[in-house]
Formats: sequence, C-alpha cells, structure tokens
Amino acid sequence: MTVICADPERAGDPGTVATVLTDLGCRCELGRFDLGGLDLSEASRAPNAIVVEAGDDLARAQKTIKRLRDGGPFAETPILVAVTVARLPALDFSIGANDFVLMPIVPAELYARLRQLDWKTATFGSDEVLKIDDLVIDVPGYEARLGGRRLEFTHQEFELLRFLAQHRGRVFSREALLERAWGYRYAGGTRTVDIHVRRVRSKLGEAGSLVETVRNVGYKLRG
Repeated sequence: MTVICADPERAGDPGTVATVLTDLGCRCELGRFDLGGLDLSEASRAPNAIVVEAGDDLARAQKTIKRLRDGGPFAETPILVAVTVARLPALDFSIGANDFVLMPIVPAELYARLRQLDWKTATFGSDEVLKIDDLVIDVPGYEARLGGRRLEFTHQEFELLRFLAQHRGRVFSREALLERAWGYRYAGGTRTVDIHVRRVRSKLGEAGSLVETVRNVGYKLRG
C-alpha cells in the first residue's frame, strides 16, 4: 500500500503517521507535503490514500483537503484525517475527507482504517471476486453483497450479473446473454433476459443503474 503523508516535518518522530506506516511495511511518500504549502509533485506513484496529520490544527488541514479536492491527480484519492480527540467534534467532512483516525496513533487502527478506505473506493476484479463500487460478487461462494448486505439472487439472476461484471463495459445482445451467461438456450427466449435484468436491477436498488440498456443492441455493466 502506498500512502502520502501530509506534514513531513515530524516524519522521523515516533508515533507520527509516516513512522507508524513505515514500521507496518507500507510505502509512505514524503517530500514537500506540509499542510501550509501543499506540493504533491514528488509522489512517485499513485497512492492508495492520503493521510493528513492535522492534530489540533483543523484550519490548515481543511485547507489542504480543499486543495486536493479542487482538481488534479489526487481529487478522487481517499483521504484520512489524523486528529486529536479534542478537535474531533469540529471536524467537517463536507470538505472531502473520507474518514478519521485519532491521535496519538494506534498502529492497528490506522492500518485497518486505511485498508477499509482502499476497499471501499477500489474497483477491481479477479477470477474469484469482483468489486464494483459497493457491489462485491463472490464467484466461488456464489453470492453477491451490496454495502455488506447479502443480496438474494436466483441462479439465472446471479449468472447474468456475474457474466456482465466479468465483461464490464462490453455490450451483449439478448441472444448472446442467453448462450454465454446461462450456457444454453433458455426456454423463455430472449424476452426472459429483459425480465431477469429488471429483477437484478430491482434487487440492486440504487445500484441498479450499473446495468445499462444499450438501445437496439442489448445490455452492459457500466464501465
């Protein structure tokens, strides 16, 4: 995991975010990432997260976060704010921070929160687990979860969702979905694809918009 730590002035001090993460084996980018004059140009790779070590100085921390969110390569990077318990009630998440961790830093808590942020914001796929936003499809476990909540799909519904997720961004005709998602020509004909798509969308709720209709062609899972 690569993390940018804002405020390197105390980078070598015990108990700082940078020191704790380095001890945990994370790659921690430093440089001119101070809270007053932010400069992220020295980062050598895209980070999984940015930690703003605010302490009691929320004003400067909020200024840093605002500059990150105003555009540039890190506008969508998840941000964790390290803050003292005394200043926690004043922390305003409307400026774009995703989560917080209390100071003094507890290594296990810091790492757990960073991993959770990385998981929530990542979109990835493998042969066994597909993750798209808050939707997680466990292929060998034959289940899907949305925001941690298990969804109840029939065999045909799950196979349809799985196939579209494994070919995310590609459009498939109804005929292709009948053959490739279900492996045979389903007795109901192509019309049954429309029915199952509606059911999948309904069970996904607001996330149902992931399954898009391409007029006069078929369906795809949004890329």
